[in-house]
Amino acid sequence: MLTCEIYYAQKNKNGEEVCGDTIKLKKTEDKTVVSVSDGLGSGIKASILSTLTASMATTMVLHDVPISEVFSSIISTLPTCKVRGISYATLATCYVNHANGKCHIFEYDFPVVLFFRDNKLVELKKIEHIVQGRKIYESRIEVNPGDTIFLMTDGVSQAGMGTPRFPFGFGLENIIQELRNLLINKVDLRSITNHLVRLAEALDRGTKGDDATVCAVKIRERRNITIMVGPPEKKENDKIVVEKLMNSEGKKVICGGTTSQIVEKILGKQVEIDFSSISEVSPPIGYMEGVDLVTEGIITLSQVFRYYEDQDSTLGVGAQKLIDMLDESDVITFLVGRAINPAHQNPLFTHDISLKFRLIHDISQILEKRGKVVKIEYY
Repeated sequence: MLTCEIYYAQKNKNGEEVCGDTIKLKKTEDKTVVSVSDGLGSGIKASILSTLTASMATTMVLHDVPISEVFSSIISTLPTCKVRGISYATLATCYVNHANGKCHIFEYDFPVVLFFRDNKLVELKKIEHIVQGRKIYESRIEVNPGDTIFLMTDGVSQAGMGTPRFPFGFGLENIIQELRNLLINKVDLRSITNHLVRLAEALDRGTKGDDATVCAVKIRERRNITIMVGPPEKKENDKIVVEKLMNSEGKKVICGGTTSQIVEKILGKQVEIDFSSISEVSPPIGYMEGVDLVTEGIITLSQVFRYYEDQDSTLGVGAQKLIDMLDESDVITFLVGRAINPAHQNPLFTHDISLKFRLIHDISQILEKRGKVVKIEYY
C-alpha cells in the first residue's frame, strides 16, 4: 500500500501580510488529495479566492465527485476578471489512490506541474476537458514508490521578471534544471521546497515580485503502527485483541503492564525487561518476540502528550521510542481496552471516563493535525 508525503513552502508578495496562494490537503487511509491555488493579485482578496478554490477542489475530489462537476462548481462560484478576461484563481489538484497507485492531476490555468521518476522528468500526457467554455487538463499516471510531483505557482516561474538576468522570469527550464540537480544530489524534499522559495525571494529583490508556493508530493510505501493499550472490558475479548495486534501490518506496540501480561498469557511468550532503560522519570521498557516495543501505560502516554503539546521535554526511554515510531508512521491504530483502572480516574470527570481514554483521544487529535491517519478501536 502506498502513501504520500507532502512538503511545501510559501512566501508572501512584498508588503503583504498574507499569501495569495493556498494549499489544501486531505488524506485518508485509501487516498491523498492536495490542491494548490493562486488567487489573482495578492493579499487578502487573493487569499480568499485561492482558499475557496483549493478547498472546494480538494473536498469534492476526495469524495469522488466527477471532475466536470468539480470545475463547474468552481467556475460558477468564482468571478471572472472583466478587464483581463481570466479566472480569479488558478488551480492544480493531485489525487493519488494508495491501493492501486492511480494518480490524476487536474490543471486549470496552472503554470508549473512536474513529475519526476528516478530523478528524471517524465512528460505527462494531458487530456483536455471543456467545462463551461474553460479548458481543464487532466494527466493520468500510475505512480511508484520514489516518484515525486511538484506543483508551483507563477511566483516561482516568474521570479526575477524585469531584472537584467531574468527579464522574462526564472522560467520553466531553469526550474527543471534546478530540481534535477537537487534530486540527483539526494537533497530532501523539505529542503528543496524551502530552497526554491528562498531562490524566488532572492530573485525578486528590487522588484514587486509575487506570492510564491512550491509543493512536493512524494510517493512511498505506507508505514503502519498498531498500539494495544489496556485490557479489554470483557476477558473473552483478550484473545481477539491480541490476535488483531499480532496480525496487523507494520510495527506493534504493547502499552501497559496488565496489557503485556495478557499478551504473554495468550501467546505463551515472555516480555524481556530492559533494566538499563530504568530512569527517574519512567519505568523500564521491554521486548517480546514479534513485538517492536513494550512500555508502561499511563506515565508513558502522559509524557508523549506533554511532549507533543510542548509542555515538557522530559522523556523516558519508552516515551521517546514511542514518539519516534509515531512520527515515522502514516496510519496509527489504537486498540483500546475499556477496562478501567480506578487509580487512573480523574475526579474532575464523570466516573466512566478514564485518564487513558482522554490521553489517547488528545494524542490522536495531535497526530491527525500532523497529517497522520488515526484509528481508535475500543474493546
